[in-house]
Amino acid sequence: MSGVEHSADRFARWVVAADRIRATTKRLEKLAVLEGYLPTLDDASLMVAAHFFSGIVFPRHDQRTINVGGSILWSALAELTGADEEALAAAYTRHGDLGDMVGDVLAGRPSGQQSLEWMAAQFASLSAVRGTGMRRTIVRDTLGALGADEARYFAKLVAGELRIGLKEAQVEEAVARAFGRTLGAVRHANLLRGDVGEVAVLARRDALAEATLALFHPLGFMLAQPLPTAAEIVAVMPAPFVVEDKYDGIRVQAHVDGDEVRLYSRTLDEITQGYPDVVAALGGLGRGLVLDGELLAVDPTDRRRARPFATLQRRLGRKEPSAAMMADIPAAFVAYDILAASSLLVIANGWRDRRALLESLPWHSDGAHVAPYRSISTAEEIDAAFDSARANGNEGIIVKDPASPYTPGRRGKTWIKLKRALATLDVVVTGVERGHGRRNGVLSDYTFAVRASESDNTLLNVGKAYNGLTDVEIAALTERFKAITTQQFGRYRAVRPEIVLEVTFDIVQKSARHKAGYALRFPRIVRVRDDKPPSEIDTLQRVRELAGDG
Repeated sequence: MSGVEHSADRFARWVVAADRIRATTKRLEKLAVLEGYLPTLDDASLMVAAHFFSGIVFPRHDQRTINVGGSILWSALAELTGADEEALAAAYTRHGDLGDMVGDVLAGRPSGQQSLEWMAAQFASLSAVRGTGMRRTIVRDTLGALGADEARYFAKLVAGELRIGLKEAQVEEAVARAFGRTLGAVRHANLLRGDVGEVAVLARRDALAEATLALFHPLGFMLAQPLPTAAEIVAVMPAPFVVEDKYDGIRVQAHVDGDEVRLYSRTLDEITQGYPDVVAALGGLGRGLVLDGELLAVDPTDRRRARPFATLQRRLGRKEPSAAMMADIPAAFVAYDILAASSLLVIANGWRDRRALLESLPWHSDGAHVAPYRSISTAEEIDAAFDSARANGNEGIIVKDPASPYTPGRRGKTWIKLKRALATLDVVVTGVERGHGRRNGVLSDYTFAVRASESDNTLLNVGKAYNGLTDVEIAALTERFKAITTQQFGRYRAVRPEIVLEVTFDIVQKSARHKAGYALRFPRIVRVRDDKPPSEIDTLQRVRELAGDG
């Protein structure tokens, strides 16, 4: 493929549209740019453009990864231009963004002639090759074929941070406007297919009604809103409501079609291979099922008795656990919701109806069963349920409105979590440092941030921690941080914000040292949250609440 196609489908035109979107903070102006641009593309280019505007290079359901960290991009740029470390560091310091650094270093290079399809093929090549050297060569050659502005956005897409004030939900809205379809129809089709590019083409063809559920393509998880007290929950939740234990495991979505079972984490990554015991327990449960639940470590002699998360952690990340490990740390799936049955979505049904459908399945193994619940109405009953959950070794409780539909990827007050026994925050690591003494050879000191708000993913540093993890965990994280380093200053490395931690602390206090305006006193790492994406970490509002300023 030459990569040079019709001028309408050139990547350079996509970049112009992206810059226009970036230049305005007004939602309607952003949508107007997309509304004018998307219909000018052919079907293949429309699919790619919709992906790229959503900040992704593959469909959401696609398990491929490009495995390109900041260090590869950095070294490829140095190889292409001859720029030394000092020049690259200076460019990064000016912008604080890998893509803008690349555009700066390549300033003056004229626009390229490469098409959107060619760009998509470059990302496909990166996902297909093995070895850092081969990936660096593809990145270098791609940068060399692009003008400065296109290279800037190529680097942004590599880093997974477009930073133009656009989310997939807005791309859905723009697709609806561009092709005269209802937003509800577009979003329903995207939920079924898990591919905003495919849905854009269906919208153009007036074929959204043809979209069917793509089994083994993970859907978004419904999220619970945290509230600190039983009284506040009662104030917003219509009585009677239902209460379930909040388990100390990892959130998992199970897709079941006869004996074929696949498991997906909260980050929508497939983790099937690591849990053959859970796969066996779910096999034969039904056809076209999508289940939401918790994957737990359980007692070998009683698979309905959960063990602490620290026990499960020994199995996390293992693609092929040994028979001995599975015997020592068996895993089980506790189901608490159903999203589809017979390949038909049921998320619009109320919780009560979904629960009846869930209970009607032929559960046949202690390794997979339905979570118990109770129906209650008062703050006193919430407190009692919370105490019972903690006594059972669970984190707390989830309170649910029995009439609530299942809303993937959204947080509302129809599901509320109470988890007050230990004040914690979910944060993302933005910088790391080499430790001291016996930890001098590893990256053990972590600077971390929260999001500015639910609608603003700007990261605000709020603390630094170096206690709580084992030497083995720190060694493993050191290699991960090296792979996502974007800049290095002596002992300190800026890293791509990908690794989520749960941290606890003594108190939250105001501080001018951190961008958040607050600091955590005596922070300690509770665990690494590989089950949670950075888009779901806590916000500044949560920090304010913990400081008593909410």
